[in-house]
Amino acid sequence: MSNTVSIPVRREFLDKQECLKEARKLLREGALRGMNEKQIARELYSHAVVYYFCDRTGRFSFLKEHASPIDMRDGGDNPLMRTAFAACWLMRPRE
Repeated sequence: MSNTVSIPVRREFLDKQECLKEARKLLREGALRGMNEKQIARELYSHAVVYYFCDRTGRFSFLKEHASPIDMRDGGDNPLMRTAFAACWLMRPRE
């Protein structure tokens, strides 16, 4: 049987360290399999970036609706989305 989790986007997920902390928690609880800590953290972070960008700009409401909740399943998303999450993780927030 495959595990799935649905997590509402939280502002804390704009902090990569918080995403890593949440990823460790999910792995410790056995909530997801077939993903490592960094893959989970990247997905959490990417969803938060998209959600709060759309919220701040008032644009792309269809993306905002898709960004929350964060639905994850064992093994992660498709290769294209995993690549997008990895690219988003590399972006630096504006300071």
